[in-house]
Amino acid sequence: MQTDHLPKVSLIDVARHAGVSTATVSRVLNGTAIVSDARREAVERACDELGFVINGAARTLMTNRSMTIGAVVPNLAAETFSRPLAAFQRRVHEAGYTLLLADSQFDMDIELREVTTLLEHGVDALMVVGHTHHPKMWGRIESRGIPCVQGWTLDPNRPSVGFDNAAVAREMTSHLVEFGHRKIALIIGMRPSNDRWTTRIEAIHARLAEDGLELPDHYMIQDAFTLEDGRRAMFELLDLPEPPTGIICGNDILAFGAQIAAHSRGVRIPEDLSIIGLNDFHYAAYLTPPLTTMRINLEQIGERAGDYLLSQLTNEPLGTQPLIETKLMVRASTGPAPENR
Repeated sequence: MQTDHLPKVSLIDVARHAGVSTATVSRVLNGTAIVSDARREAVERACDELGFVINGAARTLMTNRSMTIGAVVPNLAAETFSRPLAAFQRRVHEAGYTLLLADSQFDMDIELREVTTLLEHGVDALMVVGHTHHPKMWGRIESRGIPCVQGWTLDPNRPSVGFDNAAVAREMTSHLVEFGHRKIALIIGMRPSNDRWTTRIEAIHARLAEDGLELPDHYMIQDAFTLEDGRRAMFELLDLPEPPTGIICGNDILAFGAQIAAHSRGVRIPEDLSIIGLNDFHYAAYLTPPLTTMRINLEQIGERAGDYLLSQLTNEPLGTQPLIETKLMVRASTGPAPENR
């Protein structure tokens, strides 16, 4: 197969095409000095028209910056992470950075390997999820001296952008308890590194105990990650001698699966069974019935994480950031316990 080799475009070619000096081209490409908007636009237009690709390795040597930022999340496919990542990418892209992504599969060893790979590629900053990581991770990040922020969590010891996971779980539980539910079950996807759900489970136990209630082991399904898993878990709970009347789900996709299972058994929602989700995904309000769920401002996580890292890279600290916004969206999937109707 014959390949056509295009002539290599040089910095001089870009400067000539843009009508500026090579020094101006270098300043624009490296971000090393202030350049007028008109000249910057001329250089960017020339690069685009000529197909000029900057030598990344050379730029890194000159500026000590790769203009890349890395992010490692547990599941790239899950909306819980994809929506914040989209917002995060927009933020860093506006500042001229390219985002490099990796999926840890909720595995601390994989997370360490991916973080190490990103560090070897010379990323200028990192975002990770949660505050539970491989013991070696922070040492490797700190040895490179780059900023790193943790998302979806609050950590008093390290930079983080998140919400109060205990308060969220408590509010979800209180919603069911105040409707008179005494048999409350949990459908979640749990991994050792998922400190968010460890915190939430502790809060659920504590809130139930205030009313003399318990969350027995057979009411806890902790290996559900997909819609089908949510459906299977709901069948498992419905087959118990004393099925629960209230279900807290780890996210809206699990709640959707639980609703499907309940409908197929003729279980009425919310007359016989109340279901509450987490995240308020876009479809939650359009399910049958519309899903009660805890809204998490997912985009805000990505935006604030991006703002924090960019502020560190420009030596302009942001200071303390407020908690990510959360709100219980009460809809028709929850109601009084059957015995209280």
